[in-house]
Amino acid sequence: MTKLRVRGSGALAIFAGFAAFAWHQAGIGEVTPSASAPAASAAALSKEEADGIIFERQQLMLQIDRDAKTLGMIAAGTAPPMKLAETTRSIVTAAKDSVEAFRQVVPGGRSKPEVWSQHAEFLQSMEAFARNADAMAKAGETGNVSAVTGLMVEAMPCRQCHERYRGSKPS
Repeated sequence: MTKLRVRGSGALAIFAGFAAFAWHQAGIGEVTPSASAPAASAAALSKEEADGIIFERQQLMLQIDRDAKTLGMIAAGTAPPMKLAETTRSIVTAAKDSVEAFRQVVPGGRSKPEVWSQHAEFLQSMEAFARNADAMAKAGETGNVSAVTGLMVEAMPCRQCHERYRGSKPS
């Protein structure tokens, strides 16, 4: 395995790696529709359809969590940097897919009521997450770990979103 060497910013890379890991330990919130996008009503869906949408959102968030852990290890130099582009591409794909999955107003999972009562604001946050993740993925395509590390905080606002919009795990 190749060790990543970051000159002059090794401590920053390690911090960013641990920060990404910590943010994802907090989890990821669920998204909702914007005022401009047509939203499906949970009442118009069968229970199976609603459960499928909730399950899809949860799977997307779990994928982002796995990718964030990998990205944190790459930034910290404990995983090979050759996975940088693949990992950042996966994050942006899941981020964009989660925006679409939350356009439908389907309460459930660990979403707090604020996701739905503040849906437009929540969706704007999710769209910003997808845009920033896209910028990070573009940097990831270059193989520049330092550039990705510099974008991680804005590209992955997991903790802030989860604190505001996601309920705690059932015991």
